[in-house]
Amino acid sequence: MSKKFYTVADIAKNTGYNRSTITRWLAKHKIKNAQMKGNAPVYSAQVLEDFKKAHDNKDTKPDAKEALMQEKDARIKALSEEVEFLKSQLAIKDQQIDTANRLADQAQKLNLADKPQLMHKDSDETSSEKLDSDKKTDDQSNKKTDKHWYSWIFGK
Repeated sequence: MSKKFYTVADIAKNTGYNRSTITRWLAKHKIKNAQMKGNAPVYSAQVLEDFKKAHDNKDTKPDAKEALMQEKDARIKALSEEVEFLKSQLAIKDQQIDTANRLADQAQKLNLADKPQLMHKDSDETSSEKLDSDKKTDDQSNKKTDKHWYSWIFGK
């Protein structure tokens, strides 16, 4: 009776699992290879049977996939709701920013509207001061002209 030996690739072909899954299972169960076929380790038929028994519940895998899909869908739904909530918050913030910008524009317009009046007031004050000083100089010059020319020269 000749013993049949299988490589990891042969086991993967027979079971339908990925080679990395088989390699992890072999490492987890600390199964040593029976022989070497070139550079590839080979395992006995018993290892193939043990792997098949351990993974015989392959029919339950779609249930796990289905549960994972449902969990993913629930997470997507929750994230979509959060995105919608954040969009509504963003719309509210945009309205608040627009209101603040309008108020700032109004304040600036009022400030600019008041500025010419203030400038006019300031110019009125400075012009009245100028008029007062001009009036004083005129009064002084009028006093000088009221006197005769010889009183200017002789100081009488």
